[in-house]
Amino acid sequence: MKTLFMEGGVPMWFLLAFGIGMLILAVRFAIAPTGWALRATLGMGGATLFTTITGTAADFAQVGHHGPAFLRTHPGTELVEMLLQGMAESMSPAIFGGTMLSLAAMIVTLGFYREGKA
Repeated sequence: MKTLFMEGGVPMWFLLAFGIGMLILAVRFAIAPTGWALRATLGMGGATLFTTITGTAADFAQVGHHGPAFLRTHPGTELVEMLLQGMAESMSPAIFGGTMLSLAAMIVTLGFYREGKA
């Protein structure tokens, strides 16, 4: 997890904040299914989704900006190697955000199940 955050950079902190908020609201919906709790969870889910996309794009942009300088200071490194490493690190927000969204979806499904039992 530490490596994921180091590779993802600053956007990971926004993802963590929005993701925790979304998960708290999803649990609130699962405990007491109400329209408000569902709408709030979906709103935080949207914020988490768009932060995931933005964070991934920002990380790819950093690879593009800093890649040429990295290649100049590391002459033994090939372009393909640098691009693959940069792509792998840039996927950190997508991995973390997708995991948070999947967990929230599972919890909301439990709320739908409980709502049907009432």
